[in-house]
Amino acid sequence: MNRPTRWVTYASLVLGGLVAALCLVVVVYGAYLATFLELPKSDDHPPLRLYSGPFLLQPDLSLVHSHLLERLQRLGYRRVQTTQAPGDYQLTEEALTVYLHPQPEGHVDATMVTLPLDQGRVTDVLSPLEGTPLFPIFLEPELLSGVRGESRQVREWVPLAQIPPLIIETVLTIEDNRFYSHFGIDPVAVGRALWTNFTNGGVVQGGSTITQQLAKNLFYSPQRTMGRKFKEALAALVLEVKYTKQSILESYLNEIYLGQAGFVSIYGVSEAAHRYFGKTLQGLKVEEVAMIAGLIKGPNSYAPTKHPGLAKQRRDVVLRRLRETGHLTEEAWHRAVNQPVRATPSEDVLTDAPYFVDAVLRQVEEAGVVPLPEGLRIDSTLDPMIQQAATESLENGLAKLEATHPHLNSSLESMQGAVVVLDPKTGSVLALVGGRDYRRSQFNRAVQAQRQPGSLFKPFVYLAALEAARDGQAGQLTAASLLSDEPVTFESETGPWSPQNYDKQFHGPISLRSALEQSLNVPAVQAAKTLGTRPIVQLLHRLGVTSAIGNDLSSVALGSSSVSLMEITAAYGAIANGGIAIKPTAVRSTRDRLGDIVWTSVPDRQQGASPQGAYVLTSLLEGVIQRGTASKAKVLGLQGTVAGKTGTTDGYRDAWFVGYTSDVVIGVWVGFDDERPLLLTGSQAALPIWMDLARRVIPPNVPTFVMPPGVVTRDIDPKTGQLATFQCPEQVSEVFIEGTEPSVYCELHGGGIWERLRHTFGFS
Repeated sequence: MNRPTRWVTYASLVLGGLVAALCLVVVVYGAYLATFLELPKSDDHPPLRLYSGPFLLQPDLSLVHSHLLERLQRLGYRRVQTTQAPGDYQLTEEALTVYLHPQPEGHVDATMVTLPLDQGRVTDVLSPLEGTPLFPIFLEPELLSGVRGESRQVREWVPLAQIPPLIIETVLTIEDNRFYSHFGIDPVAVGRALWTNFTNGGVVQGGSTITQQLAKNLFYSPQRTMGRKFKEALAALVLEVKYTKQSILESYLNEIYLGQAGFVSIYGVSEAAHRYFGKTLQGLKVEEVAMIAGLIKGPNSYAPTKHPGLAKQRRDVVLRRLRETGHLTEEAWHRAVNQPVRATPSEDVLTDAPYFVDAVLRQVEEAGVVPLPEGLRIDSTLDPMIQQAATESLENGLAKLEATHPHLNSSLESMQGAVVVLDPKTGSVLALVGGRDYRRSQFNRAVQAQRQPGSLFKPFVYLAALEAARDGQAGQLTAASLLSDEPVTFESETGPWSPQNYDKQFHGPISLRSALEQSLNVPAVQAAKTLGTRPIVQLLHRLGVTSAIGNDLSSVALGSSSVSLMEITAAYGAIANGGIAIKPTAVRSTRDRLGDIVWTSVPDRQQGASPQGAYVLTSLLEGVIQRGTASKAKVLGLQGTVAGKTGTTDGYRDAWFVGYTSDVVIGVWVGFDDERPLLLTGSQAALPIWMDLARRVIPPNVPTFVMPPGVVTRDIDPKTGQLATFQCPEQVSEVFIEGTEPSVYCELHGGGIWERLRHTFGFS
């Protein structure tokens, strides 16, 4: 045998061996896939589902301010002329009638309710048949997010038999029109794609079948490599052998990724119909079906909530293809293609609460529900409308600050902020925003950040002194007590310390009320020195501040110790709640996939301060908004009875405002993560954001704070803090814990004899 012939023989043997080895690898890998490759079933690995808190329908509810109609629309309710089925609502000038969806987890059947209206305000909640009052009646919770592994996603499995034929035909037409004739790989589609890409000089068309797409989405990474393509093709062949076409198509329509609702991934045609159009699959119009089918090619590129122009172009491509294949008549195509893109609810209405979701999962895990079981249902405390308002107020407020104050834009690191909204009566977290962009930073500044509260601590110094007066202890003060605002020096661990006011001025003798309204430092330090720091620290801990607080005067009186926004907001919530501190909670309960209770939140409450002391402090904090450092709130249009306090730290690194009514407490923080100076006060930076949110959350007719028993009112002379007489040129009404009110009449202006006689004999 000559040399060339031998080389040909050897080459043939080597090539044959390689082919045989490759075939063996394919057979072995195929056998492995056939053994372990399985399509998901409807009950496989259900995601954890997180729901909002329920919304109570009650008298005195304003349709406008409560956003009730928006709430109904978010939950998929339809406005109709006559309510006939669950999910219908009818609105007239006289009444709102709602046919509520059933709530099986609460064993509540579908119920029809009528809400009589008087100038847009609910007067009662009635049964439309009997006309009898119904209470309590709640709107069902809203699905906020789903969690599967590390991914946030929602999906609802729908059997193929329940998916309308139009949806199936549209998806097959645009994605794989030879689905029922190929064996997992379509040589015709591959050849057509290769030719199209070659003639266009780039990749403009793919040849993957629905089975290949399903294999890629379920089993492989999205990386585009030849190795992954080979595995994907082999997996498609195995799926076609192992499963029926119907099973493959059902899995595909339920597992396909179709975009984002905020930070939540949307999977499956049913969830897409709900999230983009607020409809069931059966309620979709042909142009909406085409929109969903068009999303498969590029879920985020063609999302109608983000890119309506591109979405319409892609939708029209699908509609044209349906017309060409005979699935649409010329008339139906013309009607559909001329419809505008309507995505309801749009993305900016969808709940966007990633920081809240993180806080919920952390609380559930800390409660001992570890690991989180599949199919777990978490009922949270979130109010979606308040959350949306909080997110928008923070984003818009920070942007306005940057536009107004150019020095805030001088760094690569953006200014940050956080918002917390609590129900002081229950401790429920109604809204939580931990930063301005979760994509860039998942650090939750509302819960995890420890910052100096500054002047936010001053009210608690005075509350401790008010409580000392009630108990007859040292350091006692009342709202009318005169404090010294004069130069003073204290010895500290770092040497002599002379506190200064922010205006660098001293104001002489000043009432406790005025000192707090103007947020003066020196009187607060004097009060803390006289009282001692220990009672103040103990009070703060009883009211819900869990962070360590230094025992020095600066830490206690001027807030140089660090706390979280959640902690300090909860402490103010305790004041709003009559001195009763309730630990904040983001979770109401958790249920397993069978509906059985796994864990229920039990309120952790304690009496942190007396109701009388809390009321007097609230009265003082009302003055902060009416006349003090937060008087800008009235200029910005704040209505109703609200109490609150600004907070500014030394060096202007942190800006705060916390304000409350008896029903809600809102805390706002603004600053830089690296603690660079803002050079702005709490009134300048945090208060405008708080105001924008308060206008949307706090009704204008908010009731006044209820005075508890044990509080009395007296007319005093503000110059002396003593009981006023008819000779006093100025008199103000002041509140006191009963037994601490002044008993001496004004010694500066004289008189008082007539007042003593009138008091002794009960004359008015």
